[in-house]
Amino acid sequence: MNHAIESEMQKPSAEKSTTYCHSVFSCQRRATHEVRVGEVGIGGNNPIRIQSMTISDTLDTEATVREVTALAEAGCEIVRITAPSIREAENLRAIRDALRRQGVRVPLVADIHFTPNAAMVAADIVDKVRINPGNYADKKKFEVRDYSDAEYAAELERIHERFSPLVKKCRENGVAMRIGVNHGSLSDRVMNRYGDTPEGMVESALEFIRICEDHSYRDIIVSMKSSNPQVMIQAYRLLAARMSELGMTYPFHLGVTEAGDGEDGRVKSAVGIGALLEDGIGDTIRVSLTEDAIHEIPVARALVAKYNAGMALPPVSPEPGNDAWLHHFDPFHPERRRTAHVEVPGADAGGGAPVRVAIAAGSLQFRSSGLRVFSPNQDEQKPEWIFLDNQKETPEPYQALTPISPFATDQGVVHCSLSAADAHPAIDRKVSSSFARAREFGAAVLCSIHDISLPDYSPQWLEDALHRVAAERAREPRVPLLMGVRMPEKCLGGLGRVRLFLLEYARHHFSAPLVLMYRVAPDYAGWQLDASATLGALMCDGFGDAVLIDGDVAPEDATRFAYTLLQATRLRISKTEFISCPSCGRTLFDLQSTTERIKSKTGHLKGVKIAVMGCIVNGPGEMADADFGYVGAGHKKVDLFVGKERVEKNIPEQEADQRLIALIKRHGKWVEPPVAQD
Repeated sequence: MNHAIESEMQKPSAEKSTTYCHSVFSCQRRATHEVRVGEVGIGGNNPIRIQSMTISDTLDTEATVREVTALAEAGCEIVRITAPSIREAENLRAIRDALRRQGVRVPLVADIHFTPNAAMVAADIVDKVRINPGNYADKKKFEVRDYSDAEYAAELERIHERFSPLVKKCRENGVAMRIGVNHGSLSDRVMNRYGDTPEGMVESALEFIRICEDHSYRDIIVSMKSSNPQVMIQAYRLLAARMSELGMTYPFHLGVTEAGDGEDGRVKSAVGIGALLEDGIGDTIRVSLTEDAIHEIPVARALVAKYNAGMALPPVSPEPGNDAWLHHFDPFHPERRRTAHVEVPGADAGGGAPVRVAIAAGSLQFRSSGLRVFSPNQDEQKPEWIFLDNQKETPEPYQALTPISPFATDQGVVHCSLSAADAHPAIDRKVSSSFARAREFGAAVLCSIHDISLPDYSPQWLEDALHRVAAERAREPRVPLLMGVRMPEKCLGGLGRVRLFLLEYARHHFSAPLVLMYRVAPDYAGWQLDASATLGALMCDGFGDAVLIDGDVAPEDATRFAYTLLQATRLRISKTEFISCPSCGRTLFDLQSTTERIKSKTGHLKGVKIAVMGCIVNGPGEMADADFGYVGAGHKKVDLFVGKERVEKNIPEQEADQRLIALIKRHGKWVEPPVAQD
């Protein structure tokens, strides 16, 4: 029995190891070995690399060369090109040669699905070959069956024979490989044993890695992509833990697949990619947007900038070990943290209430013109709380919102702001006076922690501050309590500081709802990506009962972003969820205009998930949790899906939109769009 099969029969659990990152309290890159892709090194001591993929037809040499050149000039370091058949794979040589004649030496990657013969051709031409274990040696049929151990071993033997020729060729040619696992496109064999789970994704990758190692081939990069950032984060963490257990050091390629376009696509990508980079996981990234590929590069560059700069906050001393965190929280299977229910006038918090969205009166001072009035009867995407800082009165357009202020009233919440610069007497004074005001007015009190990026911040200060809050809470048990923390912005290592707060929160047995805060620095253009990475990491781990975006930002922009972030992390659904692939040379229609058109017709269907896929490769599998799917089936032909079941085939493109709407109506998920009002 070969090594791959023997390892599978033992089936060690990914959950045995908890070492998925160096420290959850400070940011340090995961140790990996270097893999060379042409002239570019990935992993090791190299910076985090930026990748993208062409959307032109691979058989159109001139168009593909233009696109690759433009990507390279924009800062893309590695470019992937689809090779769905031997013809496209063979044309990669013409593309490569034309680029080299122009002096463009960016490494090229062949993207392979279903066609091992095309992979063998490409491995003689390109610098890296990407294969998907779910469809390289298997045809996906969504069959349900039980595999005995003997049958499973026989399947692995078949895959070993099918995959080994490519491994040997890549080893001989010095060509790298990406083993790219996608949630939803796992093989039927893996699906039936592990389910459509992060554990299944990890095992799918390890099966193919073991085959590579049987041939002494280690020039491998691994990815665990999903359109759901939570699933993606869990899969990479599990893989990192398993590799730590097995002594593997393969670099990781990060990406949220089918992220979509516009702010939705950028936020969703930043949540998944950024959360992992915050843990030191990730060696190369691709931001997959349903837009021209050139628009992916500025987003990717902004995402990796602070990690490549390496200017992290110094670790606090003494720094708790990972085991202290893992005693209270499970990073591999996170769930929404259940907190106490607190009655807040107009918008309760915790205890299963929706995650609340807050704005700050201070933000209005930055953007004083054109204030938007949020109607009290507006159903979705309106702020619910307003932080007044040191003001006593709520500004006129926002008087329907719940005020949070140091000045208590019977209609709001008393805000007690504790800074890491505060000495103990100041903390005692602030906490006792805030609880006294809250008791007097029958209000709740919010104690928030600020300035945790200051040099004076220490675990001991935090422990003492929370101990003081807990003691006052014990003396005033009838005063409802909320807790808050402000995320350090533009700051590598800020997430670790917030986790220190959450650890002490757990140690003090607080059940108070949590308010996550982020302040936009003046003239900070990349704040959405930074906030998505850090706040999103916390939200995907189940933290947060309210979110406040304040600082140099218009209240309507802060509100829209907060709801987009909550949608991306699946904590509060306020609009239609679109899962759309970023297009490539396989795409069978104009994906961008099609996605925009479908959004305009179905974007009012709150909570409905619609996938728009350019071809069958990114079709029924990779749109794993969509309710409905619109998938390219041929030239100007579309297939419609309900879940993973194809229900209508080869519909003319001009009829497909109305047929999709009719399908949604038949399944009882259609509502008429609201009538526009002045």
